Order: sequence, then C-alpha cells, then structure tokens
Amino acid sequence: MNPIPINLPVRLSEAAALVDAIVECRGGQEVDAGVRTRLGERLGSAGLSSLAVYPGSLEADPEQPGAYLIAVDGLADPARPAPLLLRLAPSGGAGPSAAYAGVQELGRLRPQGGREMTVHAIPFAPTDRDNIAAFIRGPGQGFAPRPQQARPAIATGNRHPEISLPAAFRGFRSILDRKKLNVASTVQLSATREMTTDDVITARDGENPVSIGHTRVSIRHLYHCGLWAATRAGWREGYTAEADHVIVTGSNDNELARSLEQAKEAIRHAAGYTKFTTDASRLFELEADLRHPRAWTPTEIDDRFAQLFDAREQSWILDEFARPFSTGARDIQLGAEQIKRLAVKFGRSLQLNEELYDVIQREKRGEPFDFEPSIDEAETLTTPEEMFFYMQWLKSRGRPAQLVPPNLGFKKRQAYPVAMESSEENGIGLTGYASHKMWPELCPRVAAEFGGQPLTELGARVRELAAVARLFDGTLSIHSGSGKQAEVLQEIGHATGGRLNYKISGELQLQLLDVLFEQPAHSPWRQMYNRMAARAYDFAARGAFGEESELAQQYRDLGKGFYLGDAPRGRVDGNLFLVFWIGNLAGTRDVNDPNGDTRFFTEKFLDLPAGLLEEVRRRNAAYVEWLAANLF
Repeated sequence: MNPIPINLPVRLSEAAALVDAIVECRGGQEVDAGVRTRLGERLGSAGLSSLAVYPGSLEADPEQPGAYLIAVDGLADPARPAPLLLRLAPSGGAGPSAAYAGVQELGRLRPQGGREMTVHAIPFAPTDRDNIAAFIRGPGQGFAPRPQQARPAIATGNRHPEISLPAAFRGFRSILDRKKLNVASTVQLSATREMTTDDVITARDGENPVSIGHTRVSIRHLYHCGLWAATRAGWREGYTAEADHVIVTGSNDNELARSLEQAKEAIRHAAGYTKFTTDASRLFELEADLRHPRAWTPTEIDDRFAQLFDAREQSWILDEFARPFSTGARDIQLGAEQIKRLAVKFGRSLQLNEELYDVIQREKRGEPFDFEPSIDEAETLTTPEEMFFYMQWLKSRGRPAQLVPPNLGFKKRQAYPVAMESSEENGIGLTGYASHKMWPELCPRVAAEFGGQPLTELGARVRELAAVARLFDGTLSIHSGSGKQAEVLQEIGHATGGRLNYKISGELQLQLLDVLFEQPAHSPWRQMYNRMAARAYDFAARGAFGEESELAQQYRDLGKGFYLGDAPRGRVDGNLFLVFWIGNLAGTRDVNDPNGDTRFFTEKFLDLPAGLLEEVRRRNAAYVEWLAANLF
C-alpha cells in the first residue's frame, strides 16, 4: 500500500463530514436506496469543495463491518477531477481488498470525536479496469449489465464514453422516474467498426478515418466505462452492454476466414457484454432476390441451391418452411421457389451466424445473453417473409434470436422523408431519397396504397415486422435511429406497441461537436473544431470516404460551411458530408494544431472545461429523454 501522499486529493475534514453523513443517514440499518437518498439530500447542503460525492454508489464493504465504499471525484485540481473510490473504515480492522491496485491511505480521523476511522483512496477512473472489475465482483455486483430479453430499450452508442455515458444514465434516470420504464442500454458500439481490440487501437495511427476503431475506444474500455458510469450514477436497475455489429466480410475465402477470426477475437474481448449483434450481411446473395436488377432465373436459383446445400439440408429447408404460419397480422405461406430464393439469399449468412452464436455461448460459459443477427445492412428492404425465414431458421437450429433488426430504409444520421417530393419545407422527398437504392417497390407502394404518405406506409411496414418478431417472442430492433424526427419516432412507437430496441450513436457525438462549433470564433474549442472539419475535407480530397468523398465538394458549393444543421429537424439544413463523416475524425491526430499538440482529437475532448462538458451532457441526456417521450 502506498504511503500517505503529501498532496491529498480530498481534505480529511471533508472526508470526516462524509463519514458523519453516512453514519447519520444509515441510522443502524442496512445500506439501501433510502440511505443513499438521504445521503444525497444531506450532502446537498454540506458545502464540500474538495470532493464531489456520488451518493448512489454507496455500498457497505463486506471485508469489514462498519466500512463503506463510495465513488467520489477529488477536486484538489478542479480542472482535472480525480475519480476515486473512497474506503471509510474503522481503524485496526481489515484493510481494503488485495484485489485493488494503487491504494493510498489518506489519513485517520475521529468524526465527532468518535471511533477512529481510516480513509483509503482507490483509483477509480475508467482506465482503472482492475479496480473497477474488483468492485463489481464484490459489493458492486448490482452495477453489472444484464440481458435485455423482452425489455424495451434505447441503445445509446457512446463514441466518447467518459463524456456521454454519465449523460445517458442521467437521461434514463429521468425516464424511469417519469414513465416508470427502464429503457437503459448504454454500452453500445460496433465491435469491429467503431471500436476494436486494445492492441489494434494502440497500433492505429489515425491516418485512415474509416478503418476499424476510428473512435479510439476499445471493446474492453467501453465495457469498463459502462461499469464506472453505472456505479457513479447509482444505477442498479439493470442495463444492457452490447457488442454491436460484429462484422464478417471479405471478397474471397481467405479474406472471409481472416475476418471471421477477427470477429471471434472481438467476441472474446466482449465476454462481459450481455448482447451481441452479429453482421454477416456481406454474405447475402442479392441476385436471389427478385428486386435485384439482374435477379437470377428459377433455373439459376435451383443450381445455386444445389451448390450451397447437400441433399439432407435441401430436404430440411423445403420441409421446414413449407408449413403455413400466422403472425396475427398476416398469414405466411412460402412456395418452393420462394423458399429456395430465401435460402440462397440468406443461407451462407445464417450458417455463419450459427457459428458465431456458438462462439458467444462458449465465451459466456453458461451465462445468458441476447442474440441479434443483423439483416438491416441488406441492400433491400426487409419483408415479413424474410424476417420470418431468418428467425425460424435460427430458432429451429437451437440458436434463437431475441432481437432482430430489419432494413426499414433508414440512413445513418438522416431524417426520413415525410413527403414524396423534395421541398424547402419538407427536406428531401422519398423519390430522391430512394433513388439509387434497391428499393423498387417503395415509392410505388407509398403512392398507390398510402396516398403518397411515406410515414403512414412506414408505420404499416413496421407493424407487420413487429408482429413477426413477436411470433418468436422477439423484439424489433431499429438501427440507424439517430437524426430521425419526432413524427417518425411516434409512428414506430405506435406500430411496435412500445416493444422495441431503438439504436442511436452518431447524434450524441454530433451534439458534442455542436457545442464546440457554437463557441466564439477565436476560442480554442471552435478553432479545434474547424481544424477537425478541415481535416475531413483533406481526407475527402484523397477519396478516403469512397464515393461519398464527392459530397464534400457538393456541400462546399452549397455554402454550408462547417455547420452541422438543426438537430431537431434531422439536420437537413446542415453540411451533410460533415454530418456523415466528421465523427470519424475523432480518431485522427490534430496535426495542424498551432501549438504543436498533435494528440488525437478524441483525447482532447477529455480536456473540455467543466462548463462545456456539462452542456454536452445536458444535451445528450435531453436527447435520450426526447427519444423516450416520442417512442413510448
């Protein structure tokens, strides 16, 4: 154990006041929600200046009677708060658990002249993974994530978890208080796109803004940030930790094999997570779909069916899916050719999902988890028949999916059209929005069956898909939820009856960037934002974003500047090139900083002054609450 530090992170007199408050609020009873509530009320008027206390984190330490553990920030340097776990215990007893590292004794005191107490400080920043894990294994077990099962959720992707996770829990607390509804799913990022393993993060130089790990958040770091934030928020009500989009991709067998091994390694790193979204959509054979412009003929489908499946598998597929099914909203009866087309389109991805499910099951070692095989990345809109086929295949082969995400026609961080044609009032119309997409049925269906009302058609489509999900006791999972308007959320909420999993990610990051953009033109934060946006244009000039690199010049010509648009309106008035891509620049270096500070942008975000940090968190929490108000 380290000696007493010369410069204490907290004043001992204030630690004594904290002990007094805990003992008084406990009143001889077990530490419970009532004790924590009273402690928060008592500390509100205590005038502490050297520490910020998180009363909801209070736990009795099982190592010693009369000992307590509580999360605080030491404020010896107000510009850089020191996250700590304080242990307050009667002197002479057992010390802190040997599982904690870097423990320092801060001193001994006699609160109100009573029994001598010893104060220990345990490092408890998000990077103190061993200490966080030790606390969760011990008295903090209530802060661990749990499977979602049938519970509705708003899954908040956290590209800057130290900033946005506390805000997400704040929003979820408000929703729980007002609606008596727990929709917490706060730890969520793509495990092989936004984030990756620690060693890959360490090796990444940031000069490719679209390579995996562009957030500079590792799988394990996000998980421990979730435990840290849940502890400080006092959130024992349960939340989901999701390894989103474990992607397998490749243009040949060797590339697929390498990608599969990377996916398995990501799952091993995510063993503590409780939900896994697998994405084998790159294996979809779209030519099997009649909506494809060069769809295969029945003869070609027969040939490919025979290539993909042996005689036993062919017999099982044709027998399994020929039976009639009813979702309550519609009857499903698949013909032989339709079954073959679905098997050819999805068969390889389903077999790969079976393999990934088995890997997850081994890594979880018997612990329950949620499984979400992604079909939302298909180039085609998901039909009820497709969702039924996918869910039934997995269920019948012993790998049931608890959640399933269809392709609804949502685009990342973009509003969904409310009219057929584009206008200044309504933004981009469905006709333009759907152009160049493999959605040939969408516009004619909206025009012919729904009076030209895209949202009415969307609601009807979601209602049918939700009914299929419920047939399997599953939950519809909505991906690319950021940037959607209130009327879209309300339509989805009504169509699902409130049983849904709604995913967002990019919007929380964009709100951080909004705050930077809104600072005075010559402030260091606005200047840093400008350098970040300019770097995005530099990368676009090199074609780093593929075909969408051309959007940079289009929005420059439109005079949009670096403005990201009005968030409540889906940012349709902003620079959509930056809306799509500036977030990827967080994982690049600030190479043009005039002071030579070339750290990664995402590291610099952690230096935000308290006022700006609070404004970002206020907006993040308000956005999560706004989503709930419209979805439920």
